[in-house]
Amino acid sequence: MDYFAALTAFVEAADGNNFSRAAERLGIKASTVSRYVKDLEQDLGIALFNRSTRTLHLTEGGQTFLHHARRVLAELEQARAATSALNQHPRGLLKVSVPPAFSRHHVLPWLGEFLQRYPDIQVELVLDDARVNLIESGMDLAIRRGTLPDSGLKARKLADEQWVLCVGKAFAARHAPPDEPQRLIDYPAILGPGPADEVMFYREQTGVAVTLHGPLRINDLDARRLAAEQGLGLALLPLWLAADGLGSGRLHRWLPEWQVPAGEAALWFVYPPKRIVSSKVRSFIDFMVERVGTPPYWLN
Repeated sequence: MDYFAALTAFVEAADGNNFSRAAERLGIKASTVSRYVKDLEQDLGIALFNRSTRTLHLTEGGQTFLHHARRVLAELEQARAATSALNQHPRGLLKVSVPPAFSRHHVLPWLGEFLQRYPDIQVELVLDDARVNLIESGMDLAIRRGTLPDSGLKARKLADEQWVLCVGKAFAARHAPPDEPQRLIDYPAILGPGPADEVMFYREQTGVAVTLHGPLRINDLDARRLAAEQGLGLALLPLWLAADGLGSGRLHRWLPEWQVPAGEAALWFVYPPKRIVSSKVRSFIDFMVERVGTPPYWLN
C-alpha cells in the first residue's frame, strides 16, 4: 500500500464526507479512494467510517486517526517547503490572486521582467476582487486591498492606500470645483457597489460626512476610473489607480486639501501560514516590493 496516497485519500474523504468528492479533488477514481480507505482499515484493524448510501461519518477511531494523519501530511509539506526554499533557482507554478485593476496597472507591466528573471517559474494570475480562500482554492499568494480581517493568514504590507476625489478633464471644464465637501451633493457621482455612499472628509480636526448621489453605479474599480475620465461624474479612486490620469491631465483632483481617511487600509500580500515560505512565493513578493518601492512609485 502507498501509505502517503492512502493518507491523502482518507483526509480528503473525511473533509468531504464522500469518496466521489475526494476522488474529484485528487484526480483519481472513487473506487481507488474506497480501496485506499479499506486498506488503511485492514492495516489498523478498525473501521474509520460509518458508511451510508449518501455520506460518510467518521468513527471515534477515524477521528483519532484523522488528527494524526493531518499532522503527518502537514509535516511532510513543511519538509518539502523547507527543502524547496533552499533552492537558489525558484521554480514551479505560482498561483496568485490579484484585484483586477491593480493587476492591470501594477502587476502586468512588470510581469515580463519577473518571468525573465525567474525562467523556471510559471505564473497563473487569477483576477478577482473576491477574497477567495487561499487554501481551498490552491492559491500560493494573494494581493488584497483594504483592511485585513483576522484570518490567520500571513501578511506583508506592499503600500498604504490613499483615496482621492477625481473628475475628468471635460467635466472639470463644465463645472467649477466645490469649495467644501457639502457642495458635492450638487454634482453627479460615479458610485461603487452596495449602499455605502456616505464619505467622510477631514481637514485638520474638522470632519464632514457627505452622501454622494448619481445615476451611475459600477462594481469595477477600473471602469469607474474610465467613466470619470469620460466626464460622467466625480469618483473616489485609490491614488495608485488615479495617479497616471492625474499626471497626464485626463483627471483633475477636487478638494485636495480634504482627506478621505483610509485608516489601516493598504495593499497587502497574504499567503497561507507555513513556517517556511517557498522560494517562488518569496521571490514574487520581493520582486514586487522592489518594483513598487518605498514610497510607492505612483506618489512620485
